[in-house]
Amino acid sequence: MSTTSTARSRGIGTAAQSRPLLQGVAAGAAGATLVNAALWAGGRAADVSFLVSPPAGDPFQVGVVLVVLTTLLAFAVGSGLLALAARRSRRWVRAVLVAAALLAVVSAAGGPLPAADDLATGVLLAAMHLVTGAAFLVTASRVGAR
Repeated sequence: MSTTSTARSRGIGTAAQSRPLLQGVAAGAAGATLVNAALWAGGRAADVSFLVSPPAGDPFQVGVVLVVLTTLLAFAVGSGLLALAARRSRRWVRAVLVAAALLAVVSAAGGPLPAADDLATGVLLAAMHLVTGAAFLVTASRVGAR
């Protein structure tokens, strides 16, 4: 007589379930980071200043290290929220995905564009926000489909 359970685990509860999530997130984060670093390198090759003057604080130049770190940080925060949402329900996962899409668009329009010292800087930094958001959405939907 077998005592195999037919109960299905919800969310990201076991190591076997977490591994695909971590692998998918790592691949998505790496892809977004490479694209953003390439956008930055292309901008620097085209003499884009990447100088930003925030409303509060001193002007600073966005370097490749900041691009890489903020891309990875955005993925880490989003992935943590996604993992927590997956423990609750599909509705929570959808809410995280909608919030991520809105955050990417709003941060692209409201952050770098007005603060950039020139149009090229603003456009490239906004594109990096959108790349990170799109990569997270694709990664999250693929990982959630497994």
